Amino acid sequence: MSAYLKADFPWTFYFNGVAMPKWGANWPSLARQGRTNWDWEVGPRDLYLIGAKIHRVGTVESAGAHVFLYAVQEILCILFTERRAVLDQIRRWPNPPENAIEVYDGLVAAAFEMRERTRCDAMAMWISGYEADRLRLVEEMRRASLPPNDAKYLTPPHVRSRLAHLGRLWKDQIKILHETAATSKLNQEHRKKLLEL
Repeated sequence: MSAYLKADFPWTFYFNGVAMPKWGANWPSLARQGRTNWDWEVGPRDLYLIGAKIHRVGTVESAGAHVFLYAVQEILCILFTERRAVLDQIRRWPNPPENAIEVYDGLVAAAFEMRERTRCDAMAMWISGYEADRLRLVEEMRRASLPPNDAKYLTPPHVRSRLAHLGRLWKDQIKILHETAATSKLNQEHRKKLLEL
């Protein structure tokens, strides 16, 4: 973070390699009345996770294109149906900008542009920062677009993150199962199968 000057806030937000309107990565509150169905296949949880990543500086992030399309359209719903609440929220930011309407207009313009780019590019990748960050984003986009069997292919960040998280969970599960095999009175066949995991 030290490489990113506070005076440059908000840093340029690049989506699919293109600079977005100012304030575009500063998504408003993600809570929306009546939209709390966390058990949906796609829904508020995805909006929350994308919202938590979209403002990060200097880190290439991504989401599945279809999921991102849902998220950005939900942001548009929030921006247009809860305009007054969003403006009030912007005015309550630490060090609020002088013109909340300018921030709001930037959010709207960026959301429309991200939606269109997601539809046209069939991908959703972003970063905030400087030109060097944009170039890194473009390179990751290029490599993520290669066939998976290509030696230069790079798994998109959202897939890498999910696989890393699953790997940690699997490792914890195996540890529990090995400890259970060593400390519990199990029949020999079950103990052997658990220790082979």
